This record gives sequence, C-alpha cells and structure tokens, in this order.
Amino acid sequence: MAFPTGHQITARHARSSRDSSDDAVVSVHEIWDVATRDGRTKPSFAKTANKGKESKMKLDGSPKILFLDGVRGIAAILVVLQHSGHMNDINIGNCAVDIFFVLSSFLLTMLFFKKSVQLLVEKASIRKWGFTVLDYFSKRFFRVYPLFAIVAILLWILPFEYKQQYFLISQRDHYDLFKVLTFEHPYRYHVFWTLPVEIAYYFLIPVFVVTTIALGRGWWIPFIPLYIWIVNNGLNVFRGDHQPLAPHLPTFVSGSLAAVIFIKLDDAIKRNSFEFSKWQTVTIRAVEMLIFCLLMSVCYRSLLFHWVHENPAHENNGARFISLHVTSLFVIEMITPSVLSTVLEWIVFRYWGKIGFSVYLLHSFVIYHNPVRFQEYYYDKLFGQFILIFMLSTMSYHLIEYPSQLLAQRITEALAQQEQLAAVSVVKYMPVPKQHDLSIAAYKVLV
Repeated sequence: MAFPTGHQITARHARSSRDSSDDAVVSVHEIWDVATRDGRTKPSFAKTANKGKESKMKLDGSPKILFLDGVRGIAAILVVLQHSGHMNDINIGNCAVDIFFVLSSFLLTMLFFKKSVQLLVEKASIRKWGFTVLDYFSKRFFRVYPLFAIVAILLWILPFEYKQQYFLISQRDHYDLFKVLTFEHPYRYHVFWTLPVEIAYYFLIPVFVVTTIALGRGWWIPFIPLYIWIVNNGLNVFRGDHQPLAPHLPTFVSGSLAAVIFIKLDDAIKRNSFEFSKWQTVTIRAVEMLIFCLLMSVCYRSLLFHWVHENPAHENNGARFISLHVTSLFVIEMITPSVLSTVLEWIVFRYWGKIGFSVYLLHSFVIYHNPVRFQEYYYDKLFGQFILIFMLSTMSYHLIEYPSQLLAQRITEALAQQEQLAAVSVVKYMPVPKQHDLSIAAYKVLV
C-alpha cells in the first residue's frame, strides 16, 4: 500500500509554520504563503472588520484544499480495512495506493510550481535555486524516513517469529537491515514497497515543474500526449504491489498534470474576475456527480456497472484505473467547492489523514497481533482494531513524526539564513552603482 506522505493539510484556524505539517505532507499555509509572496495576495477587507473574522475570511478566500486531508484519511482507513480482511472481496487497497500516489504528486507539484514561479519573478540566482531544491529534498526526507527507519530497526530487533507475523517475512535469515534501509528491491517487505516508489518520483517533480514553466504559453501542448499515455497505460498495464516506479509512473504524472491545470485555471479565473453562472454550476455539478459515480463503480466493481451498463474496460488482472477520476474531482472541488468537500472536511477524516503515515506503517502491529487477530466477535475485533491503531498512530505522530517535521523546519530556517548570508557576501563585493544609475533604475521600476 502507499503511504500518506506527501502533504498534511492544517486546520482552518491559523497556526505557525512550525505547527503546520508538511507532506507529501504540504500545509495549506505553506502553499498560500508561496502564493502570497508570488504577488497573489489573499483578499483584503475593511479595516473596521474584526481581526478574528478577517483571518477566517482570508482563509475561506483561498481554494478549499482542506478536504484533501480527509481524502488521505479515508485512504488510510481503506488500507486498514483491506489488510484486516474486512474488504478482501474487492481488494480496495489497490485504489488506496492510487489515491495516495495521486495526492502526493498533486500537492507537491502545486507547492514546487508556486515556489518556482516566485523565484522566477524575483529573478533568483542559481544559488537560491540550489537552496530551494535542497530545502525541498530535506523536507521530503524528514517527512518520510525517520519513522520508516525506526520501524525497520524495530523489526530487525524482533525475533523472526514476529517479523513473520507482523510484516509477512517468510525467510528466517533474509532480513538485512542495511538493504532494508536502502530500499533494495527484494527487501521492500509488506508496506515498505511504496516508499522507494514515491521517493523516486520526488526527484522527477522539480524536472517536471521547471520544464512546464519553461514552455510558457505552450505548457498545455505536451499534456495532450501525456494524457493519452496515462489512459492507455491505465487501461492496459497491470499495476500491483511490490513493483518499481515505472508501472505506477502514469498515476503520479496524472496528479502533477492536474496540479498545473488547477493553478492555470485558478489564476485565469482570478485574473479575469470570472464567476460561474447558475447553469454553468449545474453543469459542473452534473459532470462531477457522474465522475464520482464512475469512481465508486470502478473501485467497487459494481453500482453503475450493474445498474446501467457493464464496465466497457477490461479488468486488466484486477488493476483499476482511477487516477483521472480522482484528479478531476480534486480540480473541480478546489475551484467550485460543493457538499463533497464539506463532507471530506469532517474533522474525523482529517485527523486520520494527519496521522495517516503512522497508520500506514504501524497498523500491521495491531491487526496481526494474535489477541486482536483471533478475536471471536466481529464487532469487538473491528472496533478494537481501529481504537488501538488510532492510539498507536497518535502516539507515533507526536513522538516521531511531528518532531521530525520541526527538525525539517529548523533546517529550512538554517538554509534560508545561509542563503541570505551568501547573498550579502556577493553584494558586498559588487561595484556600487552611481547615483545617476540608481535614479534611472528607480524611474524605470516606477514607470
């Protein structure tokens, strides 16, 4: 299964940057801090307005992305249901994998795109670009690796019987800690297999973003063949567990394409002060409902395919193609929010999304624990699993994940200070322009 990295959406009320999460987890404040520095400020309000109300209105004025945390929470719950045997008949875990992958690429692409545009507007030096890329990889590393390393070391310490019980390791002397920590392919046990797949795509996001920006107004041209490739791959190539990046690459690319499309649409709507008419909104809602019904039908292999028409696409050995459905819903809900995003913003879903990475890595220690696994009564087992996973994951988040994110934040601040010091040292040795030249430059800026 995939892991919910990639990008944590914070609560509605404003919080400091140190208190906001970073995923592949990305925080709503991190995204909109970049947008604000890029010149796209949040809406202004009358000075007489109450400060608390003003803060809330400003947050409400930004695209509604809080629901994405709820999406992550639901995907984490689906992983638990799949591995605990409650939904074995449909293998919903495959769909959770695609949702996690799409969510990661969508949010990280959006964040890096906005940051890159900001640097281009500032005409930043190569040095500053280097610090930005270094900060990007630092955050990704500390978001994912610390908890993974701790779990890997814990498994290394445990006797073979527990390795086999909790992480399905079949060979007694096969567990090599170094090879596990370096993601060698035969050693990507159980849920570990998704981490190197997603980390590999982290390296492609900066290349994708810079290439898209470099194309200028022709940014959309390569999107056409890319979408053809995504659809063809989704319908004809099998995507399963313990595979490398290649079969899953179209899923990630789908998220990145959707992020760019959203940024372009959102910018055009704001630049032209466009408002959707009543009938346009009704049409969008009808299309959205159709996409949602198709998504549910593909995931559960029923619904419309039983009620209306059988699935025209072949089963492809059980792999299901949902990345276009999911990304389409992301873009629609972020531009014109509806009741769907309101439901997904339920605090229970969003909290499960917040602790989702811990849920993903640690749930096996609960569901495969013998007293829980062999619980006689179904509902005792069901509620017991979720309560214990909730408690264990909450503890893990506050003891490991959150401190790791704070460390990443401190590294970000240290890199920013180093970049400023380097910039000052460069300016120090630059020739001082004449007063006449300064006057001319100031005039040009004002004009």
